[in-house]
Amino acid sequence: MTKVNLISLQKTYRGQPTAVLKDFSLSVNDGEMVALLGPSGSGKSTLLKLITGIERPDAGDIQFDGVSILNIPPSKRGAVFMFQKSYLFPFLSVAENIGFGLKVQGFSKEIIRSEVRRMLDLIGLPGTERRKPAQLSGGEQQRVALARALVTKPKLLLLDEPLSSLDTEVRMNLQEAIRNIQRELGITTILVTHDLGEAMAMSYRMALLLNGEIVALDKPENLYHRPPSLAAAQFMGVSTFLSGDQPTVKNEADAGSSEKLLAIRPEHICIQKEASKNSVQGVVSDCVFRGEYIEYQVDVNKVTVRARMPMPAPMFPHGEQIHVHFPSEYLFEVN
Repeated sequence: MTKVNLISLQKTYRGQPTAVLKDFSLSVNDGEMVALLGPSGSGKSTLLKLITGIERPDAGDIQFDGVSILNIPPSKRGAVFMFQKSYLFPFLSVAENIGFGLKVQGFSKEIIRSEVRRMLDLIGLPGTERRKPAQLSGGEQQRVALARALVTKPKLLLLDEPLSSLDTEVRMNLQEAIRNIQRELGITTILVTHDLGEAMAMSYRMALLLNGEIVALDKPENLYHRPPSLAAAQFMGVSTFLSGDQPTVKNEADAGSSEKLLAIRPEHICIQKEASKNSVQGVVSDCVFRGEYIEYQVDVNKVTVRARMPMPAPMFPHGEQIHVHFPSEYLFEVN
């Protein structure tokens, strides 16, 4: 397939004081799926526009298998989009939608029929050739959109928030389907999303993109349990930071000081009645039953500690004095 190299990309839009992308570099290996995770305005969409040729970078290069594509027309780059909306042609059947790209490329009817059947089997929708998009559910429409994107055997698949408009159960099923199809076909893929769960579930590696720069890049499980920096930790849902030999809880606003800073995920914090090593006293400000876990908010010296303990876990009333325990094996240092 294709190895993609994004090299020192820079992009600033006219009238904006700061760059959208700042010396952005990333390599995506042949057949790999990498997720770009970041909030709105972090540069995700701009990056996709640069890859597809909708926009041109101010500096840097984009290479497929070591060859620059900057001077190749967008239609010939071999990068295809899958959006959060399916954008199927409503007047065409499922088979006609999937085979549209092959028809434009001049393939015979026999080859198109064969490829359409193969893709329908791959996406789990055999026998739907004659249906119109309006006769499909939202999840089925996205499967057809995926088949349409893949049937032309592109060099690179770009997934732009492809599942954000779907219900939770449908979205989770499609995450699994897309992941399995991507692995079976071995197509190099870049997933753009603001959804942490989606990025972790689907990608081989995950890049955290903030203010036009990658602040962390690693396997999802590594970034989740051990984000390397303060910014990465906060983005990964960590809100409790400690300093000193005895655990002193730090406010997020004060967490960027020069002293050694430790962090811990909310699900690794223990809320208990008795004092213990690596514990501090606090007062429960909220305690919510979430089904699989109890969610606590505890005031510790005017700083709120958020914890999630799996069931069975104790429910404490508002105002209860308790101790917050930080197990040493789950503490990690952030820069």
